[in-house]
Amino acid sequence: MPDTPKLSHCADYVRRHDRDRFLCALFATPEKRESLFTLYAFNQEVSKTREMVSEVMLGHIRLQWWRDTLTELGDGQVRKHEVVEPLADLVRDGHLAIADLEAIVAAREFDLEDRQPATQQELDRYIDQTSGQISVLASRLLGAGSDDADHAARLAGNAYGLVGIMRAIVFHGRSKRLYLPKDRMEHHEVAQGDVFEFRKKQEIREFIRELAELARARIAEARKHRSALPKQAHAAALPVVLADGYLRKLAKSGYDPFSAEFGLARPASLRLTLNGMFKRY
Repeated sequence: MPDTPKLSHCADYVRRHDRDRFLCALFATPEKRESLFTLYAFNQEVSKTREMVSEVMLGHIRLQWWRDTLTELGDGQVRKHEVVEPLADLVRDGHLAIADLEAIVAAREFDLEDRQPATQQELDRYIDQTSGQISVLASRLLGAGSDDADHAARLAGNAYGLVGIMRAIVFHGRSKRLYLPKDRMEHHEVAQGDVFEFRKKQEIREFIRELAELARARIAEARKHRSALPKQAHAAALPVVLADGYLRKLAKSGYDPFSAEFGLARPASLRLTLNGMFKRY
């Protein structure tokens, strides 16, 4: 892995709370890494909203704070905040657009609804507006920007995001939250209580196997389009490598989503290093 110098606040924040993206960002050119850390720190600040509040209204207030902050950034006003200040530099220099950042904040309203997606399509929209959007913005920070490159980055982000939803089943289940599609759960005769109580039922394994196959197909699709992503932007799509490794762990566990081998698995550092060095994913 590349050497890590003394970390900025954003870099250290991402290292502690979004280890996968932190590791992938290390394979960007040195002068671009801090931009990625800033974007990922912003994403983490917004995405953790539901976990930080005891009441939904407080979550709305927190998201509104970010909306107001972004509006002020558009007017040239910068709030004193360890993530906002470097974010303001990226906005001022034209590397990030306020509207794109606002879209990420808006997508997190779904987290405050405390309901599961009705269908796979609804879950896919959520993933696309969060993980997919972050991947696109990361690729632009690294010098991409064509429609084809955006599409390639989005496919990679969405594939990684679906695996992330699966890996977070236990984390969400502890707070009685579900991000799994209701229609597919019903098809496999999996009840909410089965997930919340971490019941090791065959029906759950079959349901998770189906999701895993969908995730594998999306990883394969992302890789078909990787030539559209410039080599200098490959770090934005590297999380796909880690997602692939997590799916291998899941298969090894017999598609048990509650297995620590899957949910708490460490990133596949060797595979990531090789793909990072050879600019592939």
